[in-house]
Order: sequence, then structure tokens, then C-alpha cells
Amino acid sequence: MQSRRKFLLEAGGGLGALALTSLEAATHHAPRAKRVISLFMSGGVSHMDTFDHKPALARYAGQPLSGKGDIVVRQGHPGPLMPSQFKFHRHGQSGLEVSELFPKLGALADEYALIRSVFSKSNDHVQAHYALSSGQIRMGFPSLGSWVTYGLGSVNKDLPGYVVLYDQRGGPFGGPANWTAGFMPAAYQGTVFRASGDPILDLKPPPGLSNDEQRKRLAALAKLNAINAAQTPANSELAARLESYELAYRMQSAAPEAVDLASESAATKALYGLDQSHTEPFGRQCLMARRLVERGVRFVQL
Repeated sequence: MQSRRKFLLEAGGGLGALALTSLEAATHHAPRAKRVISLFMSGGVSHMDTFDHKPALARYAGQPLSGKGDIVVRQGHPGPLMPSQFKFHRHGQSGLEVSELFPKLGALADEYALIRSVFSKSNDHVQAHYALSSGQIRMGFPSLGSWVTYGLGSVNKDLPGYVVLYDQRGGPFGGPANWTAGFMPAAYQGTVFRASGDPILDLKPPPGLSNDEQRKRLAALAKLNAINAAQTPANSELAARLESYELAYRMQSAAPEAVDLASESAATKALYGLDQSHTEPFGRQCLMARRLVERGVRFVQL
């Protein structure tokens, strides 16, 4: 005889395991990607001014917006059509059209993939972020970083497999739901690093606590949590918490070194824009991301 709460908990965990099993069985191709740096450019420049040339907008410039049925806008009333203010040029063997804003990216047109088929069923910022992170406009589904980490595994036992680097102004709309593991084990969720100062708050042990004392505390905590885990074996969040304590212990030396840019040359820092005030914050994130993937982190999201 078991309680209704325990049954629901274990049944939920079983459904997640079934989903993972079916997805694993459907994998027909060996992965080629080894690591990913994802630039989550919330509020970025318009697609119509960068890679999505709309010549019809130039032909009908200044004319009122019309079509079948009613036209609904978020605010005010539909205004006249306005073309992009930038010229587009074809690049590479693919003939990819790129605006004059990105001449260097245009020169590399044959070296990257441009996906034009992506769209969202919501124009709300939060739901659009969820769609970009997980493919769903609802919370509770695994993020891209979680899938990559699940598929490729971990390389460096002293660092998380999935790291999120906050912008200096804060996190994105929707917060942690953008890097959640969803129905997968909680160990695959993202770990937030700060782009300046200590990478993780409260990572350092309290003053006066020796390494031996800290190790004994972790051992005692592990015993208590193991008793709880035996009572709720399907609780992946508890298992992830256990591992997070151990990982945090190991990260005390690994994480600060990974994001310490002091060893980088002045030339490298200049390439990342650290010598200019308007590019330094994002350039610092990019350089930290590079250092993290070099040390075995599978997925870094900026």
C-alpha cells in the first residue's frame, strides 16, 4: 500500500523515463557537435534589416497595409509600409543575401546555416522566449541546452555541463524557465554564472571553515539526503541537489579559473572588444564562453 502522493510522484517520473527512452531509440545518426555556444540575442536587430531581404517592401513603400480580412496590430493603427534602410548584397556560392550591416558575416555566407522557417505562435515576449528555448510556448519542456547536455554527456567533472551567462543587466524574460530541464532529470538544467565578480554567489566556503570540515559536512548531508532519496526514488530533483553540492565543492577551484581573463593576452581581449566600453560587457561574456567550452562545458548560453 502506498500513498496517492507517492504514486503520482513515481508515475510522473516513469512517464519522463519513457519519453527519454523513446527519444534515445529514435536517434539514427551519431552526433557530430562537440560543444555549443548559444547567443540568445533577446531584442536583437530586425530580421528584415539583416538576413531577410523583403524587396516587395521597397516596391510598395509608403502604401497603406491592406489584405484579406482585418489587420490587427499590438498598438495604434496600421501605418504605411516601410522598407529596410539598408542595402542587401549576395554572398558566396549560395548567393545568400545579407545586409550591408554585416559585411564580414556576408563573406562567410557558405560557412553557416540560416534558418528561415522559424516562427512563433505568440508575440508575447515571455512565451516567445520559451518557444526559442524549448520549441514550446508553455513552460515545463526541456531547453535546447538540456537536450545537448543529455545527448553528449559531461567532460569536465569539476564544471557543469550546461552554463548560462547572465547579461550584466540581468536575465531574459521568463527567467530560469529558459534553461529548465523540463521533464528530464533536473541534473540537465542550466547553471547560472555571472559575467563579472564571483561566477557563482556563495560558492566560496565561509571564513574559518577548513577543507576537511567542509568535506565532513558534505558527507553528513549526503547520508541524510540518501535516506530521503530511498523514500522517494523517483525524485530527480533531490538527486540533482545531491550532485549539485558535490559539484559546487569541486567548482570552488575550477570555476574561478575558468572565467578569469587575466591570463588572456591584450591582443585576444581586443579581438573580443574588451578595450571598448560599449562592447566590453558582451565581449567579456563571449570570451568567458570560449574558455568554458575549452574546459569541457558542453553548452554555454549568453
